[in-house]
Amino acid sequence: MWQSIKIAHFVIVTTMLLFHGCSIYVSTTSKELKKNRFLVLAMYLSLSDIALGLELIYHSILVFMNSQGVSSQYQCLIIQHLVGGTIMSSLIQTLLICIDRVNATFTTQKGLLVLVCTNKGVLLYFILSHCIAFWRFGMATIDGPVPCDPKNTTTTLVFFSHDIPCLCIVVAIISCYGFVIYRMIRSQNVLQASSMTESQVAKKKANAIRTRRNAVTLGLIIAVSLVSVLPRTMLVFSLYMGNTSAITGTLALIFNNFFLLLNPVVDPVIYVLRIKKYRQYLLCKCLKNNSVTDATNSAAVH
Repeated sequence: MWQSIKIAHFVIVTTMLLFHGCSIYVSTTSKELKKNRFLVLAMYLSLSDIALGLELIYHSILVFMNSQGVSSQYQCLIIQHLVGGTIMSSLIQTLLICIDRVNATFTTQKGLLVLVCTNKGVLLYFILSHCIAFWRFGMATIDGPVPCDPKNTTTTLVFFSHDIPCLCIVVAIISCYGFVIYRMIRSQNVLQASSMTESQVAKKKANAIRTRRNAVTLGLIIAVSLVSVLPRTMLVFSLYMGNTSAITGTLALIFNNFFLLLNPVVDPVIYVLRIKKYRQYLLCKCLKNNSVTDATNSAAVH
């Protein structure tokens, strides 16, 4: 059963890497999309998800090898903790997108919020989350190597150093999103009560529509994040409280191998369905590539 799950897991992760590869290609080759800070932060989220996919593929290879050697077990252990660090980094990226949307609701952007969401900040958070993962790996090695088993990721150490911080980040994400919705409603009420010129009203309405669309997109990303993170957190908390029934092992397999993949797999699909410019540039790139291929084939025939 474990081998079958890892095969399905490998297929899903490979598909995820393909989706995110297309997402980054579209984002980096479009000058217009690169000017949109929301999409730039979404691209960083895709990079974090790609790192997660590569780590999971390497872990699957270790499982397929089924080596009982100490070196393989230590490799498995460090990959498990690195995966946790990358998942935490992805959640932080989602939080940064929320903070950016909060800043977008103000007429004059707040300097502190801009500073938090800078490219250097994104890199710093990625490094810090993985420093925590390396510290957790160092603590785990005190007891020696352990088999490549998903149950080994539901320990007290992981609960306090990964699951609880991730839950706090999710709460912060929900709070920021709630504040964005509040600011949108308040801005709409102010717009209706204000006496502005027609051009000012039209510009204000266009900004409000754009903010509302981004808020809906962000809401979908947050919903997927909740579904992927909360079940595992509740399972680990249940184990910490002493619930060691037979079903927890099966749940650990499902949550650690499939639920945690929901966020990175679904995010690119959300971009395509919700972001019109992204969808247009994706179609444009695909049609352009097909035209180049057709022209090359025609030239080869003649």
